Amino acid sequence: MRISVSVLALLLSFITISSRAQTATTDLVPWSAKHRLTVGDFGVKLKKGNVGKAEFQLATEKRTNIYTHQKRIIVRNNMVRSASSINPNQHLPEQLRFQQTLFDIMEIYARQLRQATATPTTVAGTPKSPSPEERIVAAAAKRRQRYGVETQYGTLAAKQARWEKTIQQELAALQQFAVPE
Repeated sequence: MRISVSVLALLLSFITISSRAQTATTDLVPWSAKHRLTVGDFGVKLKKGNVGKAEFQLATEKRTNIYTHQKRIIVRNNMVRSASSINPNQHLPEQLRFQQTLFDIMEIYARQLRQATATPTTVAGTPKSPSPEERIVAAAAKRRQRYGVETQYGTLAAKQARWEKTIQQELAALQQFAVPE
């Protein structure tokens, strides 16, 4: 009887850990060249008159090979579903295009971060100078802001098209640093 109670407790702990991991994963929408953002990717649906906002996350994870002791950094570009909102009743195609372009801009900088951390010789920042990761994240934030201002948040079609073309060219140039799909 004791063994079955212990086995049951162990099984329940695995189920709990598995469900927590699954919840965390389903809250993240990974960037993909094959999947464009849809209304279903946004966790919060707003009422008329409100404007949505997507929350993007560049996440880094350090891993060490236990046999070779080599260290590598994994960079992920995700949208956080529960922190992202959209108004499905107001200019939906424009909202989706704007948020997708922001996501694509983040992917450019995710690839640059993968490129910067691809070799273990990357120099860390000193107290006076920011690390490559900090510089890349700051550059991404400035670029996203500039995109929003220049295109009036995706509403100027000609400027939006130019931005999309430039972004696609930059993504193609950094293709070797893309996450395989």
